[in-house]
Amino acid sequence: MDDNKKSDIVNKDTLQTERYYKGLQIKHIIRLSVTYLLPMIILIIYFQLQYTELIQESDSLHIKSIAENKSNMLDLFMNERVVNLINLIDDPKFKFPPDSALMIEYLERLRKDSDAFTDIDLFDFEGNRIAYAGPIEKFEITNYSAEKWFIKLKEGSERFIITDIYLGYRMQPHFTIAVNRNVGENFYVLRATLEPTKIYNFLISYEKTSDTYISIINSDGYYQLVNPSFGQLLALSPYNVNSDEKLGLSYSYINNKKQKFAYCWLSAVDWIVIVQKANGTDSFWHINSLTIVFSLILLIIMFIVIVLRSKQIVESQRQKDEAEEEKAIVELQLEHASKLASVGELAAGIAHEINNPLAIVASEVGLIKDLIDPQFNQQPDIKDIIPHLDNIHDAAFRCRDITRKLLSFVRHSDVQLKEYNLNDIIDDLVDSFFEREFTVSNIRIIKNYANDLPKITTDANQIKQVLLNLLNNAKDAITPPGTITITTGKKGDYVFFAIKDTGCGITKDQIDKIFLPFYTTKEVGKGTGLGLSVSYGIVRNFGGDIEVESIPGKGSTFRVYLPIKLF
Repeated sequence: MDDNKKSDIVNKDTLQTERYYKGLQIKHIIRLSVTYLLPMIILIIYFQLQYTELIQESDSLHIKSIAENKSNMLDLFMNERVVNLINLIDDPKFKFPPDSALMIEYLERLRKDSDAFTDIDLFDFEGNRIAYAGPIEKFEITNYSAEKWFIKLKEGSERFIITDIYLGYRMQPHFTIAVNRNVGENFYVLRATLEPTKIYNFLISYEKTSDTYISIINSDGYYQLVNPSFGQLLALSPYNVNSDEKLGLSYSYINNKKQKFAYCWLSAVDWIVIVQKANGTDSFWHINSLTIVFSLILLIIMFIVIVLRSKQIVESQRQKDEAEEEKAIVELQLEHASKLASVGELAAGIAHEINNPLAIVASEVGLIKDLIDPQFNQQPDIKDIIPHLDNIHDAAFRCRDITRKLLSFVRHSDVQLKEYNLNDIIDDLVDSFFEREFTVSNIRIIKNYANDLPKITTDANQIKQVLLNLLNNAKDAITPPGTITITTGKKGDYVFFAIKDTGCGITKDQIDKIFLPFYTTKEVGKGTGLGLSVSYGIVRNFGGDIEVESIPGKGSTFRVYLPIKLF
């Protein structure tokens, strides 16, 4: 066979081989894409939907909270203004009718309570104005007997009335608060007008966010208070509100776009607080776009990795040695991943166990900051701060001890043995760290101590850790209200303490497993399964034992026995 034919055959074989490996590489790309990319895409879509729903729910709760808060503030403001007027007209020193100087004095008195007061009038039974103080010098109308608010006060049983906002004689927006009083056979009405812009400024002065529009409308839907850039005062608003619900969410079409808003009815006056996100949608889509871009970049990177990986796999099949080397690398990576997983589980346990000491440190630091804060005028002495520093010191060393105890699964650590009274150890832990927490959680602690307990030689920090784990488990098992009973006593050569709770209890099958490392009956993410395992190891190291009694649905009792004398 001549060289040309040999060359053709070699080229043909090479071409077929390249096509085979090219097809094999495409198959690997498809397989790896289905294995890795498809689940990732599904997860991205799922979490995107969950994120969207979470953001929308968060926005709804946020604007509802603001609406309720502003409604309560405005109710309080209105009620205070009504009380101001009632206190003024009910004052025994109030003169009927007062002269101009007195009316000016009364107006200044009201303005000391709120600068929203504009002027005040006093009317008799016939609706005639008999006294006035304010910016208007001359009136065209002096009889108000035909006004709706005057008729309601005269004929109704209410002591006061608050009107909607109107323009009035001065063609300036204001509203009226009027109260009545019978003096002998005479009937009087004291009326004050208030400036709505002052009330709006009062509302937004307490606003902590700038991402909402706050408006006030009446029951007919007309603006009473509104941001000028968002609406016009006394104009008809686009909001449709359910009159059967005091607080709720609704939707309206504003500028041909469906908008969500929260509303809350006032109690003092027939008005409604409206809260709408200002830039929430744009902000959401901005964050959402960044998430999508990041996800796409991640998918592209993964696809590039898959292509490269496919090429590597195909190339590895060309040479047996490369395939074996690849296999060794994969096995090494799997072994390394397994080690990382074990370290991760241990790290999670350590984080769980040291959470309480760190919380103590944070709490004590907060107390010290409050003590030295000039605005609280505590003027503490250094002696007042030293106990808090001692608690921080103890908690920090407790963190160190907890870490050592959790590492006792793989190595032993030295303990500090001293003589202690078991009741003192329990009181030191419970009184310092649990009483306030349990009180807030509506859990009652009952102490049933034996008074003649002998002292035991032990490590107090390790016994506190056992107590901490058992009390935490008891707290988690209880649906408030509930009770935790701590009992101490002596039995033979042992002293014991028992933690009894009124929680959910433990089944018989679970009792056989609760002391195994990493076994937990709690929800995913709420327990590491190390607490009881570590506690059991501590007690056994001291020559003691733990007994468990439990009735599902009624509660559990953990009884810990500790020898009076070690070995």
